[in-house]
Amino acid sequence: MNFTWDIVLQAAQDDLESGDLFFKPAESFSPYYEQSFKNINQRHIKNKDVEINPLYRFSSIFEYALHPDVRDLIFRNQQNFINYYFDLNIHILTEIDLCHGMTKREFYVRKIRQEMLDGIFGEPAREGIMQLKKDKQLAVADELLCVMETGSSVRSFCHIMKQIFKGCIIYQSIAHPQRLYVYIGRERDEQLQKQWRMIRETFLPIDIEVREFWANHFGIMDIDETMRIDAIAIF
Repeated sequence: MNFTWDIVLQAAQDDLESGDLFFKPAESFSPYYEQSFKNINQRHIKNKDVEINPLYRFSSIFEYALHPDVRDLIFRNQQNFINYYFDLNIHILTEIDLCHGMTKREFYVRKIRQEMLDGIFGEPAREGIMQLKKDKQLAVADELLCVMETGSSVRSFCHIMKQIFKGCIIYQSIAHPQRLYVYIGRERDEQLQKQWRMIRETFLPIDIEVREFWANHFGIMDIDETMRIDAIAIF
């Protein structure tokens, strides 16, 4: 982990958003590294205040503003401005780094994720996606983009259910094809309930009826796993 974009990616794996990090110019640093951690082999973000070597790649941008004569004389009474100016510019430069090599689809997916978090797709979608980690949020946004491209479908609903609720089982009624039965296989709680509501209301076509079963499966004749005493959902 050396470059600022590498630090931001690792922070995301440690459940920290890029905006949670505050970049600072290091007082002492190696000319051979951009990061200035105390331990050069550090693999996780342990502090939201991140010191970096500002001259490793960006000397042409910061060599004037961070020069001791400029910082201690001209901007002596504006140290907070310098600190926030530096942090803002590093965040911008890091976002540019992260965008290198991205496809148009990736831009769309990230935009949809942010719009879901902002509540543009409704309150159930916002509450549900906030319960997920970033990688799952992006998976939901990617599937929602598929819906926008091809129209709402049971396939998209099933696909995202399998990603969010591992091991869930989805049945389609033979007599009534517009009716689904979903076995989630988890104990119901508020967090999972919000995730389920988000998926149901975002991905299912409006003409589809659905009934969910949480911890207990409904009984199916000749399938022993579904016919356990005190573990059968009323159907």
